[in-house]
Amino acid sequence: MVAYVFAKYGRAFAKFEHLRTAVLTFAVIAFVATGVAGAFGAFLNKYAPVRGGSVIILMGEEGGGE
Repeated sequence: MVAYVFAKYGRAFAKFEHLRTAVLTFAVIAFVATGVAGAFGAFLNKYAPVRGGSVIILMGEEGGGE
């Protein structure tokens, strides 16, 4: 969205203070959401690690899951 707005308005983008504020706010919220998702993924990987392959085996699981 930020790239689209910048491409559409170009140099005139500097004149619209409210538009600049809205786009900057959107970009900050997007980065925060990305950080939260990354942290969630890191925590999930720490507490429920898996080994890849044709069959996914949870680490520490006994008996092969059958």
